[in-house]
Amino acid sequence: MKSCPECMSEIPDGAIRCAHCGERVLGKRCPECITVIANESRVCRYCGHEFEPSAPKVELEPFGVSAAFLPTMLLKGRFLTQSIQLTQEKIVISTPGFAGLSKQEEEIPWKKVAGFDYRSGIMWDQVRIETRGQSSSVVGCLPKAAGQRIRAILQQLEA
Repeated sequence: MKSCPECMSEIPDGAIRCAHCGERVLGKRCPECITVIANESRVCRYCGHEFEPSAPKVELEPFGVSAAFLPTMLLKGRFLTQSIQLTQEKIVISTPGFAGLSKQEEEIPWKKVAGFDYRSGIMWDQVRIETRGQSSSVVGCLPKAAGQRIRAILQQLEA
């Protein structure tokens, strides 16, 4: 048994909230109002203080990869290939428009990555990156070695 820091009532050791006063006893303290809130909270529900989000630790040497030309042409009917750039700060997926007249670039900060789906084919791979608050992004027709390297980096986020 332990004491509630608010009302000093006896509560079980594993309790998250006090049964007597209803205050949270496990979690992190807000630096503004000193209230205990859940560890995963990003904003204090009492005073609105925003906690600094913890950026995922991704160890990588920045690199870029372009999709393979032949599978892009056969599977997607395009002559221009997608490319993906991975840096310490973000992932940038570039998709060329019709005849290279335009280009769509999707920037995904590492903190927005929610998960990924890796599909391995006989000759090339596909990576779908799921994000928080955005639509998922897909890079297909990647050479095997590049797809496996991207997969290994994304698996670091799950650790």
